[in-house]
Amino acid sequence: MNNQNSQQLTIQQAISRAKKAVKQGKIAEAAELYTAILQQQPNHPFAKKKLRKLQKEFPQSPSLEEKTSSPPQDEIATLMNLYHSGQMAEAEQACRELLNTYPQTLNAINLLGAILQGQGKLQEAVQAYNKAIQLNPDYAEVHSNLGNTLQKLGRSKDAEASYRKAIALKPDYAKAHSNLGNTLQELGRSKDAEASYRKAIALDPDFAEPHSNLGNTLQKLGRSKDAEASHRKAIALKPDFPEAHYNLGNTLQELVRLQDAEASYKKAIALKPDYAKAHSNLGNTLRDLGRLEEAEASYRKAIALKSDYADARYNLGLLLSEAKQYEKAAEQFKLSTFGESKHYLLRCLYLQDEKSLFFDQLDYFINQGEIHPMIGSLGCRSTLRYGTERPNLFCKDPLKYVVKTDLNNQYDFEKIFVKTTRTILNENRIPDKRQKLLTNGRQTSGNLFDLESDFTEEIQKIIRSEIGKYQAHFKSSEEGFITSWPTDYSLYGWLVSMKSGGKLRPHMHENGWISGSIYINVPPKSKTESGNFVVCIEEEYLTGENKNQEQNIGVVTGSMCLFPASLLHYTIPFEAEEERIVLAFDVVPV
Repeated sequence: MNNQNSQQLTIQQAISRAKKAVKQGKIAEAAELYTAILQQQPNHPFAKKKLRKLQKEFPQSPSLEEKTSSPPQDEIATLMNLYHSGQMAEAEQACRELLNTYPQTLNAINLLGAILQGQGKLQEAVQAYNKAIQLNPDYAEVHSNLGNTLQKLGRSKDAEASYRKAIALKPDYAKAHSNLGNTLQELGRSKDAEASYRKAIALDPDFAEPHSNLGNTLQKLGRSKDAEASHRKAIALKPDFPEAHYNLGNTLQELVRLQDAEASYKKAIALKPDYAKAHSNLGNTLRDLGRLEEAEASYRKAIALKSDYADARYNLGLLLSEAKQYEKAAEQFKLSTFGESKHYLLRCLYLQDEKSLFFDQLDYFINQGEIHPMIGSLGCRSTLRYGTERPNLFCKDPLKYVVKTDLNNQYDFEKIFVKTTRTILNENRIPDKRQKLLTNGRQTSGNLFDLESDFTEEIQKIIRSEIGKYQAHFKSSEEGFITSWPTDYSLYGWLVSMKSGGKLRPHMHENGWISGSIYINVPPKSKTESGNFVVCIEEEYLTGENKNQEQNIGVVTGSMCLFPASLLHYTIPFEAEEERIVLAFDVVPV
């Protein structure tokens, strides 16, 4: 159904109601309905004729005069100019003055809602839109605008209802379908959001916004290449669309095409210099490219534009922490509420040897009942360093939960694991990432299981099966990471390839719950411990009595190790002509 037919259907409903009102003697109500029609279609012949007839037959009706009077068009035009030029305070004042004279002007009430929303006066905007709906319940645009405001208020389910009402009134309303998609995405219903965006695009193929928003949804669904195509379509339709360039940058970052991502973020910034999110994400890309000074400058620019930008402060904190500037990093983590900020603050305090502040923060987490691998790791480490034991809610004795399995005995390891991973590495299907912990080796970037989801499907199934066995084996444990096992999780994986002399320094996977490694190829050993995998509590032994705080694990091709993510781990250097290849992964709570 085209736009004109949809609008005509609404007008016919209004005409029907107006005729019925006349028969019932409700002259003002009929006039109001005809006036609403003329506000949508100023030259509608039937409505003009009937309204003139009512004015002629009932000239003395005060209520009729109030309902039918309408402001001069130049006043409406002035209002629109103020609104579109961003002069919101002036627009609000002028709109209220107009409505004092013409209180039933539907378009002006709708515009007042938009003006109030533009100033962040969201509750007042809701009131204005509801008043407009009372005057004309069939005005689809008002329902859609009300949905926008409700969404900004965090009332996503109410917003969804408003968008669906707008669509019911006007099924070919592309903007309402697009906005409904945004709300459904916010509600975590990505498949439904995709359908709404595609409907908006089908109705208006040249509407750039749903193309870009569809790209965001496809990326969340793990379809990054399709997402890229959607973002590029949006940019082709609207080259000066900064959000589309930013969204494309995010997708290219996910695809580990870092130089292309950098170019997209810089284009977004050129179009919108105060785009704080683009500056911050550009910093992430520059960090991954190893251009750390430029990355820091990007984060600081984002913070200068938006001082309470928690994400940018978190990312800057990570950068400074990696550079061992722990005091400066701690300052950023203190000011950030994003993600793992306070966990990294705890880590910075430990690495600065700020004993008192460290235990204050650790006690806070314990009192809050927070179960997290980084807190668990630092709890164990601080017991060794300071001789002061605190309750460990994640895992008090993580070395008891290290399990090595031989996958050769259960699966066709050569076909499923070796051939798949060698193809990925030999064909350079995934770019490498900067990894300062790695010596004489390379590590793939991004999530292997997202970037090669179909190719690694069987590997993922096996890993999930082995994780299930691990959980079942320790089901009687009272350690927090077992009793509070995540109800759902995703797998995040990557490949590490090392040449002779290669090693990986001690570290932990802060975002995991349990971590794992599958040994795709382990060269013959020149020494007993060459290439062994080591899990430990602390990087260095602090006293002579702590010799049992690590496990040295002899791994061979086909071995799989699973262990709590709170453990540090590293590899012992090896000497061999062959590459040592490992598939590492984390169980990440969803």
